[in-house]
Amino acid sequence: MYDLKCGQKDCRFNHGYCCCAKDIAVSQGTDCTTYSKRENDFSTEAAAEFTKPDNSVDTAVACNAPCLFNHSTRCIANGITVSTADNGSAECLTFIKK
Repeated sequence: MYDLKCGQKDCRFNHGYCCCAKDIAVSQGTDCTTYSKRENDFSTEAAAEFTKPDNSVDTAVACNAPCLFNHSTRCIANGITVSTADNGSAECLTFIKK
């Protein structure tokens, strides 16, 4: 999946709001379990907004959520958006309950 938007500014895979991980996993609760907090990040909070997006990574999305786009534990959506949930976790916003 080339269109994977990420709103978790402090994730080490987030480059200009694009996920650059080779693969991610979405849990039954719709959390992105691949989220990994960037360590030793001395950049400003707005730094990710100025980073050029990298849309060249074809990210495989494993999904365990009861979602319309989950087909045999693989996400078949054209793209997904991950953002910060109320509890601070990384959550798939593209989730549509079956």
